Amino acid sequence: MEPITAIAAAEIVKIAFQEFAKSGAGELAKKSVGGAIDLIKNLRDKIKAKFQGDERVEKALIEVEQGNSEALGKVAKYLDIELDEDEVFAKEVRQIAQQIINIQNQNNSSREYNNYGRDQINIENIQGNPRIGGS
Repeated sequence: MEPITAIAAAEIVKIAFQEFAKSGAGELAKKSVGGAIDLIKNLRDKIKAKFQGDERVEKALIEVEQGNSEALGKVAKYLDIELDEDEVFAKEVRQIAQQIINIQNQNNSSREYNNYGRDQINIENIQGNPRIGGS
């Protein structure tokens, strides 16, 4: 497991904003973040609060939330500076990011698909006559 300090600003910004920029915080976002939606919102809120009053960063944050993926890099640069200057903030943000990564890794590793035998049914999307076994 990586130490908390190893999480870079770019990765934190990606965790906090990219999924929402891609999927608009709808049902897809909830599934894609692996149940860590409250932690992601908390992370985003901490980052926004840190930069409140800084017009350049606020503008970049708005661009990210509007789906501008290039603005992620701008926010990452600003965050990188803050992580270097404010140790308490850096520790809090990195801990939240690590929790999110752990939850997502746990959700991804718990999905095990075994295909034993020839008769497989997708129970989420049953079509036709789902007859199991024999002819």
